[in-house]
Amino acid sequence: MRSKGKAKRLISPLSIRILLIMLLPLVLFFIGILVVDRYRIVLIDAELNALKRQGETLARSLAIANSEMIGTSQNNNPSQIGLNPSTLRHILPLVGYGSALRARIYQPDGQIMADTAKNQLTDSVVQMTVKNNKSIFSSIKYEIISSISKFSYFVNGVEELPIINSTKFASIKDVPALGAAMTGRRISTSWRTTTGQLMLGVALPIQEVRVVRGALLLTKNGAEIESEIENVQWAFFLLLCAIFLLTIILGLYLSRSITRPIVQLAASARQVAEASDKSIRLAKLPDRKDEIGELSHALQEMTDDLQERIKATAGFAADVAHELKNPLTSLRSAAETVSRIHNPAQQKDLMAIILEDVNRLDRLINDISQASRIEAELAQSEREKVAFFPLLDSWISMMKDRYPDIRFNWQPSIEDDDLSHAFVNIHTGRIIQILDNLLVNAISFNPNDKSIDLEIKPCGNANDRICFSIRDYGIGIPEAKLEAIFNRFYSQRPKSEAFGQHSGLGLSIARQIAEAHGGELYARNAPTTGAIFYLELPLIDSVSK
Repeated sequence: MRSKGKAKRLISPLSIRILLIMLLPLVLFFIGILVVDRYRIVLIDAELNALKRQGETLARSLAIANSEMIGTSQNNNPSQIGLNPSTLRHILPLVGYGSALRARIYQPDGQIMADTAKNQLTDSVVQMTVKNNKSIFSSIKYEIISSISKFSYFVNGVEELPIINSTKFASIKDVPALGAAMTGRRISTSWRTTTGQLMLGVALPIQEVRVVRGALLLTKNGAEIESEIENVQWAFFLLLCAIFLLTIILGLYLSRSITRPIVQLAASARQVAEASDKSIRLAKLPDRKDEIGELSHALQEMTDDLQERIKATAGFAADVAHELKNPLTSLRSAAETVSRIHNPAQQKDLMAIILEDVNRLDRLINDISQASRIEAELAQSEREKVAFFPLLDSWISMMKDRYPDIRFNWQPSIEDDDLSHAFVNIHTGRIIQILDNLLVNAISFNPNDKSIDLEIKPCGNANDRICFSIRDYGIGIPEAKLEAIFNRFYSQRPKSEAFGQHSGLGLSIARQIAEAHGGELYARNAPTTGAIFYLELPLIDSVSK
């Protein structure tokens, strides 16, 4: 039982493949967003290096100033450990005024002794902040950027920064890096405040020669870096959305322009296959000049060819039934009559008719069997590369021996040695079958006192074909029947020939063989009297086998 077709899909697999291919650039583009996190690291490293250089300059200046203060102080005590408070009055204001930097100075005992942020403002000043109400758009933007950052951290394996309360930097215990600075090391670090702000800092020792007099913590707010990264991430996100939308639109357009006509063709082909009327045509796509249109045209040609074959098969079956009916009717009539006749002479005549009808049936069945399987045999069997002129010359020699009473006028028109060795790609036995059929047909119509003319010559627009012709001097062929003689079961024999000697399939089979070889078989009337049959075959390169 033939299946009724698959269920209709919401989206075809080909459409899914097209969309996936279209989304691939977007995936690569999204990976580029993750590179922004590397950009963040580069910016932070560059800022920390600049901060470190400024801190080293400040630490050296503090150490030098402290050394000078100790040297000029009346209470000169070189063994004193720590920083002279008077040193800070000259140096720290230079750091705080008009600068985004914040410097903190710590004594060796760990206690903070100066903070530029506090030194800039009097205690009487009241600091107030106004809480800004974020719009919905700002909130959504913040959440998107935060999600991108978290995903970027996860993919790149970046650890989250520690959270440190910057207001509690009263001693080195609050900042682990300061402990390392007291030992003479320079440490760069970054963290986030309790409000989520990025902070950058360097902890450096303030030392004279080898004596550490204290530690310097130089910090800077990383809001500018965060803002720049957020702007880049948001720009990438907007561009990603635009490309994603454009890609989806293009993908859907390509999907519809490719898969939709293919689905239509498949549905139309299924409709043709399931239709009871086999003359229905495949739906043709309108105004398609691309490969889909070519596919539609090729399928239409294939469908038309298959329908022609189906019609030919049906017609062939009807013709076979009709041709078999005549000898069977004659057989039945003779068999019924012979049982009622007691005259031996009449019975003998009836038995001769029966035998003749049986032979006619046998001939018909053989020719019908050959005609039905010849196309399949030609498609399955391999062809041979054969020099046509020597093959034809050999065949004519055999025919002269088979028909010694027939005169053959063999007129080769090939003088060039290359053309005389022209090769054709053929099934040798089937081509011989054509030649035998044409010769038998010519002999049956040719007068006994006339010869049969045979000729071979190059033909075609560029002499790319070889043409063999055979002529008889009989009554010729009516002009209206020059094509009809190649129809199945068509028979127009000489009056002197007994009825039923030919099935009418010989010329039809011969043309079928010629066309299967890419050649032609046709007939023309001779200028004076008789008919000429032409067999044309395409040539191949004349290279010895």
